[in-house]
Amino acid sequence: MKQENIIQLKATRTNLDDLKVELAEKKQEFEEQNSELIEKIEKTTLDLNGCIDQVKVSAMEEFRETGEKKLLGGIGIRILTSLKYDEQAAIDWADAKMPVALKTILDKKQFETYAKSTDLDFVKKVESICVTIPKVIEI
Repeated sequence: MKQENIIQLKATRTNLDDLKVELAEKKQEFEEQNSELIEKIEKTTLDLNGCIDQVKVSAMEEFRETGEKKLLGGIGIRILTSLKYDEQAAIDWADAKMPVALKTILDKKQFETYAKSTDLDFVKKVESICVTIPKVIEI
């Protein structure tokens, strides 16, 4: 291994760390210089969310009264259907009536832990080399 490669790695990593610090400082400076604008945006966002909530309430009331799904300003009503059921009852039903709806999923972590320490005829163990690089490089 060449020492100049390690020196270059260390220098590049240091340069990146310095750039990240510089960016963080500039972000902080930007936020300080624009604190009023940022505060106005946050307040206006809260106001917008309040307006949206009011429109939703009004739209639901109007839909309940009229049954209309297309409302003023392009506001629309959608009817969503969700299902609530006992999962075990659904599994039992699917096992008898719709087996294609059932899935078997392998717990890979548990299986691989076992397979690493046991010889299974259908499992091939492949070793690979991995290089680790420390956070702090000392030369």
